[in-house]
Amino acid sequence: MSAVRTASTVLKKDFMKEVLILLGTNLGDKRENLAKAIESIGRFGKIDTTSSFYESPAWGYESAASYLNQVLLLHTAIEPELLMQGLLAVEQELGRERLAEGYADRLIDIDILSIDRLVQQTALLELPHPRMHLRRFTLLPLQEVHPDWIHPILGQSVSALLEVCPDTAVPRKLS
Repeated sequence: MSAVRTASTVLKKDFMKEVLILLGTNLGDKRENLAKAIESIGRFGKIDTTSSFYESPAWGYESAASYLNQVLLLHTAIEPELLMQGLLAVEQELGRERLAEGYADRLIDIDILSIDRLVQQTALLELPHPRMHLRRFTLLPLQEVHPDWIHPILGQSVSALLEVCPDTAVPRKLS
């Protein structure tokens, strides 16, 4: 029986991908928006860890509404493009409307930051996330969830990325 259990564990580890996901919201009941997103994302695999909430001003545009962000660590066997399609469907289910290009206030935003050490660029998905190293509201919760993560293109740790991050807004960690 233990040989079967060992083989099953090896198979799961071989096929499961480590996915780092950033959630963000600045409209409505922000904590509830994040909770609903996490519940929906759970259908794609096993959520191992979630960061604290981080509050910060809008990034890349002006808004009176601050953002609440959170990073989660998901293990899944779903291929990257299919996972991205699923996450976009979750955004839509939770009320996200994509009306125009650019940044705008939103009920929910779900970004894949990284999948294993995969580097890829398609019409639907760019890995690692192309702007993650420029945003403190991404790096701080990422550091909390996966402090030893290394950027697969830049070759730098989360701590090193935080030291050189050009974002001057410092997110406030909430409980």
